[in-house]
Order: sequence, then C-alpha cells, then structure tokens
Amino acid sequence: MSIVFPILHFLTLLLTVIIVFSCEHQSHIIIVNTWPFSNATDAGWNILSPSNSKVCGSSIDAVVAACTNAEDDPNIESVGYGCSPDENGHTLLDAMVMDGKTMEVGAVASMPDIRQASKVARDVLLSTEHTLIVGPLAAEFAKSRGYTPASLDTPKSHDLWLKWKKNNCQPNFRKSDWIPDPTISCGPYRPNVSDVDLLKSRDKRVNKLDVNNHDTIGVIALDAYGSMAVGTSTSGSTYKIPGRVGDSPIPGAGGYVVNNIGGAVATGDGDLMMRYLLSFQVVEYLRQGIGPNEACKRALQSVRSPKKWYGALVALTSQGEHGSACVGFANFKYSVRASWMGNQTKIIAVPCTELNEL
Repeated sequence: MSIVFPILHFLTLLLTVIIVFSCEHQSHIIIVNTWPFSNATDAGWNILSPSNSKVCGSSIDAVVAACTNAEDDPNIESVGYGCSPDENGHTLLDAMVMDGKTMEVGAVASMPDIRQASKVARDVLLSTEHTLIVGPLAAEFAKSRGYTPASLDTPKSHDLWLKWKKNNCQPNFRKSDWIPDPTISCGPYRPNVSDVDLLKSRDKRVNKLDVNNHDTIGVIALDAYGSMAVGTSTSGSTYKIPGRVGDSPIPGAGGYVVNNIGGAVATGDGDLMMRYLLSFQVVEYLRQGIGPNEACKRALQSVRSPKKWYGALVALTSQGEHGSACVGFANFKYSVRASWMGNQTKIIAVPCTELNEL
C-alpha cells in the first residue's frame, strides 16, 4: 500500500501537468505574419497547436514552418525560388530566425541553389556559434547539413528577366554615375569617375520600384511555453545588383524579438529601412509599454528619405496584443491566428499613412 500510493500520486501529478500544458488549455498561443499569406499562418499554427497531439510546438519551429510554406508557394512573388531575378537573371535567397529566449540568431543571405532558406537559417542558429552565413558558402553549409541543391531559377523567372532586358534593364538600382547611363541602358557598366557627375546623380534618385517588389514574409510567434521567435524569408528585390542583401536577414532590421516583451517584423524598401533598425525600435517601444500600433508608427516616423518609399511593420507583444503601421502602400494587410480567435486565421487591413502625414 505504501508503494502504490506514491505511484498513484505521481501519475495524478503527471496527468495534471499534461492537461495544463496541452495546447487546447493555453490561452496565449498566437502567430502573426506580414501580408495576407493565410496558408503560411496556418502552417505555423499547426506547429504551435497541432490537432493530433497534446504537445505544443515551439515558436522557432512555427516561424520556420510559416516561412517554408511561403517559400514553396508559387503564388507569392518575392519569397522562395522562381522569382525576383537579379541583374544576371538569378534568384538568391535571404532568411533569418531569431530566438526571443536566448537572443540567438541564425541567418543566410544571397544564398544560391538551396530552396529551404528559413530551415537553413534555423540550422545556423541551432548548430553553429555564428549569426549570418552568406553567398555560395551558405549553400555549401546547407549541403553539409544534408540539404539537396536545386536551381532557384525557373522558366517564369527567366522570362521575367528577359522582358526586363528588352526594356533596357528598367527599372534598376544603379544611380547615374555609371557608363552607359543605367537610367536608359543595360550594362555591362563601368564607373563614371567624374565627381561632378557623382554629385548630380544624387539629385536624380527616384524610387521606380513598386509594391510587388516588397512582399517579404515576416513571422512572429508566441508559443504555449511563453517563448517568442521571429522568422523572415525573401528572394529580395527584383533586378537587384548581384550580391545585394536587404533588411530581412539582418537582426533588428528585418525582425527582432525579446521574450516577455515582444517582437516585430518589417517589409518594404529594405535598402532604406535597414538603415534605421526599425524592428529593434519597435521592440524598444514595446519595452516602454507603448502599444504595438503606436510603436510601429513611431518607428516609421524615424525614416528620412527624399524619395517616395514603401514600408510596413507588424508587432506582437508577449501578452498577445498585435498591431501594425504602414506608409506608402495603397493598402497593407497582415495575417493572425490565436487560441482566443475561434481557431481561424484572420486578415487585418491596415490603413497606410501618407509620407507627409508621418
């Protein structure tokens, strides 16, 4: 009898723990991501709250699952393979994963030949002491982790590049201090070394790119254990100069997260926005007790640009409060799914601010 009672007591406690930590009994499981990519949201949610298991998944695995879904979706035109060719006609991938508990980051940038960019970023986080691995050697790292190489170029991306070439390589990301003039001609380019022309070119800068160049996915998740993570993935700006890296794989720029405070992700003109570390700014505003909508708006207000630009931020607090702000876009939407929202993904429309209203 003396042995049986402790065993029964232990089993009762164990059952209590299982019930308490089972997914359906958690009130603060939530995932949010940029743009109305609801399939990606659901993919992340299925990790956080799997229907066939009592064990909740981690926020890190959830953001990777969401990003991976977007990477594999041919309807998303600036994430994953087969889109956003650079000047040479090739697609390269950037991705990042950040752990809000340990503050560790794993990222890859300008990576060829490997389609699972966000998974490789997670491997950088979990299996190395590094933060960022770039270029062809990022692909070599992925191969060493068992990933199978595959071309990121497709007939669709090749046709897109050919049409761009026929249009005299317009638009592109070069200023006027090249020969031939990149505003009217393709390369190969050589430097225009005239200081006068360099100064003049600063006055000619215009943003000729539109919203379709900016549908990066950024994901924030809060799991049943109170831990948070962010993930980002993109194929970058279409027709970018080869080797260009935007804000997505840069911690504090494309995304940032701190447990017990919150996280933020960015989408838009990465070349401009990364200079201001907007995601880091948002989290610091959250730390001060400012709500997510206002935190995003204040961060956007820090940007100074002589040209029209596009940008949006999405934030999530450790208490499950979410919000967003945007500028320049005709419209912006983000996706959210939470344990208190009726077990369905919702799309939130955000009214964007005009530049002169910031």
